[in-house]
Amino acid sequence: MRKFLKLIMIVLLAALAAWIASVRMTVREPLSGTIEVDEVHVGPRFGGRIEKLPFHEGDELKAGDVIAELDAQELLARRVLATAQLEEMEHGPRPSEIEAARQDWESLKAQLVFAQADAKRARELLASKVLSPAEAEKTISNADALAKNTEAARQRYELLREGTRPERIAQARAQLADIDAQLKEMRIVAPGRSILEILSVKVGDVVPANREVATLILTDHLWIRVYVPATWLGKMQLGRAAELRVDGIPGKVFHGTVEQINREAEYTPRNVQTVEDRVRQVFGVKIRLDNPEGMLRAGMSGEVTFPGFDTPGRNERLIPERWFQWPSR
Repeated sequence: MRKFLKLIMIVLLAALAAWIASVRMTVREPLSGTIEVDEVHVGPRFGGRIEKLPFHEGDELKAGDVIAELDAQELLARRVLATAQLEEMEHGPRPSEIEAARQDWESLKAQLVFAQADAKRARELLASKVLSPAEAEKTISNADALAKNTEAARQRYELLREGTRPERIAQARAQLADIDAQLKEMRIVAPGRSILEILSVKVGDVVPANREVATLILTDHLWIRVYVPATWLGKMQLGRAAELRVDGIPGKVFHGTVEQINREAEYTPRNVQTVEDRVRQVFGVKIRLDNPEGMLRAGMSGEVTFPGFDTPGRNERLIPERWFQWPSR
């Protein structure tokens, strides 16, 4: 009986050893990383003198808050001038101006009738050799010059009647829009909910165009980067859900989405020749985090897992997956 029980124990131990041999000896663990935040460097597209700085470093901002305001007196004067010119073009010439141009044209037409009659008479007298060629040429030239002046007066009258050309009005509107764009750049505003981290200027400073004035931290744009081994890269897709657990907030699970997967490996050996070398390659994965309650902060450390997908264990990041082998004696 004892021999039979001993035989059964040997069989069970052999079965257990076979089962252990068929299991991959890998300990699963989450991926670690540090939360980071996006930054924005704001500044004017046009130069000017700093006039107002309503906020200080560390203040919380919302979209549209004015961080810095530049002196814009010259632009305001140019805008008044451009607005007046545009209104004048849109209204067109006054009725009195149109009437004066018509009267000038009518007066020149009357003078042209007498001048053309004198020119005709001068040609006849020149033909009969009663009038000298010089005097006849002078009379005819005066009539031709008066005809040109009359035509110019007629065109001037027609232009006044038609009003300002649409192209000139469009140019004036574009000039006014350009001034408005410059005035808008004189007020540097926050693009969204953020924190004023660095203020690089003081009131009275003259800043050139495209000069950085402040650095903002976008509190709604938190993300974390983790590194996955090359053997798991095929299971990573953009938009994949992720979960984050932070050390300082136990029991709380935060959600995120895979936003970027690096195309180039990091921590790669110089010569990738063996399976072990390929497993040592890791690829950075950027995960955009949801932070509706504002509990997450930049600099927090956490662990990332992917629902429905086992994260690689420590052994899998260092050695390739292989079946368990008994140590050789």
